[in-house]
Amino acid sequence: MTLAERLAAFTASLSFDALPDEVVASVRLRTLDVLGIALASSRGDWAPAVIDLAGEGGGECTVVGTTRTAPVPLAILVNGTLAHGLDFDDTHAASITHASAVILPTVLALAEAYELDGRTTVTAAVAGYEAITRIGMAASGAFHARGWHATAVCGAFAAALAAGRLQSLDDKRLTAALGLAGSFASGVMEHLEDGSWVKRLHPGWAGHSGALAAALARGGVPGPATILEGRFGLYRTFLGVEPDPRPFETLGREWEILRVGYKPYPCCHLNHAYLDCALELRRAPGVSADAIESIECRVPAGEVPIVCEPVEVKRRPRTSYDAQFSLAFSVASAFVDGAVGIDTYAPARLTDERILALASRVRHVIDPDSAFPATFPGWLRVRLADGRQLEARVPHGRGGPDRPLPPEALVDKFRDNGRRALPTARLAALERAALEVDRLKSVRELMRLCRG
Repeated sequence: MTLAERLAAFTASLSFDALPDEVVASVRLRTLDVLGIALASSRGDWAPAVIDLAGEGGGECTVVGTTRTAPVPLAILVNGTLAHGLDFDDTHAASITHASAVILPTVLALAEAYELDGRTTVTAAVAGYEAITRIGMAASGAFHARGWHATAVCGAFAAALAAGRLQSLDDKRLTAALGLAGSFASGVMEHLEDGSWVKRLHPGWAGHSGALAAALARGGVPGPATILEGRFGLYRTFLGVEPDPRPFETLGREWEILRVGYKPYPCCHLNHAYLDCALELRRAPGVSADAIESIECRVPAGEVPIVCEPVEVKRRPRTSYDAQFSLAFSVASAFVDGAVGIDTYAPARLTDERILALASRVRHVIDPDSAFPATFPGWLRVRLADGRQLEARVPHGRGGPDRPLPPEALVDKFRDNGRRALPTARLAALERAALEVDRLKSVRELMRLCRG
């Protein structure tokens, strides 16, 4: 079997009853998390340009946080963009993919349009999670190293499987959908050069293109079964490497969805462990932003081009999106404010001279012994004006399987995000529905609660 055929066979044969309880519970919390993020994103100053893609013609699907509706492909595009819009959505470390922002907007839109039940929707979602993570793991870290955004590239294939599963495609047509998705998969990291926010669109585009691939396959359009490992397949054309087949050998036995880490901070996940360190050190006696003479961050080489360079831009971000991908700005904000949240990256904060002054005293050195990308570590050394040196080091940021956030923290995150778009009573109803998504007779009732 080719890798695509393995994924297709797994997806076609997966049943809800085969899912461990903890996998189903994970989908519930991820549904809550993503919908809360999308609601908060819908109030962003950049959001109208994306929401307008839905048009005024209406359709079967909710555009989250608005009164608009849209056809399935456009709803996926918009809602997937909103889900990733704050860089607050979860990350699978080994594949460096934002799985939920691709998978959940895809399955929720289709389930709403076809009025499918929660069990069917959750099963398709799990198939998508297991696919996006393994496709990325087969060349761990290589996509980002070559300038590809793994979420966008790997996500198109996973969305094709999830969408195809909801439309009851058999193995052959699911394989064709993957073959078609290979011609749609795209997404580059050049936004890092000028601070533009095109990356917000990547999960939406992946879900959109994957759903289209599944629809074409359902209609009988063929696609190459060797799309992943073939002579002109994904890995050889995008990366110039052969894929590692081992991640595909554990399908149905190990559940990568359980290794997808939640985000406590709305910024690039590579920053998170450093923010944990900064907030820990800030609580030490005598530590304040004004008392800090210098901050040294020991950083894996693979992270440097994303969050540390160009140095001057990272110290004085040009846009809010620049700031979210700046280790120096994020760490400085943690020391100044004692917290990092959505407002940390508001445009007005970009000119806060107290933050910028401290960011100018942040430098990075390469950590040659890092396990990245298997982990996203943090290591800070702070020198104070009184001569003291303080250090904090963590192998993983909070939110992942090694340092999990309790469900209560994710509920609080949802409430804080969702209150920006919905009244209290509606938000409470949405919370209940999301946390019972697998028990819903129709996902349509969940999505209609998301209308602003």
